[in-house]
Amino acid sequence: MILALKIIGAIVALALGIWLGLPGRYSRDLDEIDEIMDQGGRRRRKVKRRFTAVAWMYRKLGSSSGRGHQRRRGFNLESPEDR
Repeated sequence: MILALKIIGAIVALALGIWLGLPGRYSRDLDEIDEIMDQGGRRRRKVKRRFTAVAWMYRKLGSSSGRGHQRRRGFNLESPEDR
């Protein structure tokens, strides 16, 4: 009896998950699409940078390399003979 209830519950949960995972059935008409296209591109919000202790530690510890000088932004090209 309990096993049958577990199986039925699993089937119901699976069916509910599939139903909730389906894409929405909303479709726009041509007038609405034209209205949105006339507005042009929308500007995205700038992402606010928040202070986190992990990022601060990474910047402080990662800013100097093992040779004792600060790491520069970008990259350098060097041949194997220069090493």
